Amino acid sequence: MTLHATLDANKELVRHITEQGMNRGNTDLDHLFAPDYQVRGAGLSLPPGPSGYYLAIGLWRNAFPDWHVSIEHMVAEGEFVANRFRTTGTHQGPLFGVPPTLRSVEVQGTDMHRIVDGVVVESWISDDVPRIIADLGIGELLAARGAR
Repeated sequence: MTLHATLDANKELVRHITEQGMNRGNTDLDHLFAPDYQVRGAGLSLPPGPSGYYLAIGLWRNAFPDWHVSIEHMVAEGEFVANRFRTTGTHQGPLFGVPPTLRSVEVQGTDMHRIVDGVVVESWISDDVPRIIADLGIGELLAARGAR
């Protein structure tokens, strides 16, 4: 496989896990992740392996059943694929212990994934959580809970 074909395959893998995992909630993607896969992000402490990915997407999909991620730009170099995305959803389930507000959010973020031998071994997630909290109007409630 040529370098260009490998980069294209890596980008397609990221598109696939985004569509199947994030947008459809598919948790039958173990074969696309290394057994010791790591998902990294500010404030995240998730177990290794595909279950870490499922827990990360489950947090958002439980709170926003209509959660949708649109990849707006993607680049690949070596083992890495990075993308800029836009996410939309309606707060219909608990988030950080806050009951549904039924408000909608639209945020942007970036991800970077490291792919080795056709499987994702690491992901770095940069969601705009402060924007989500502001759009939902739950900042003061979360701050008050943290002060207790």
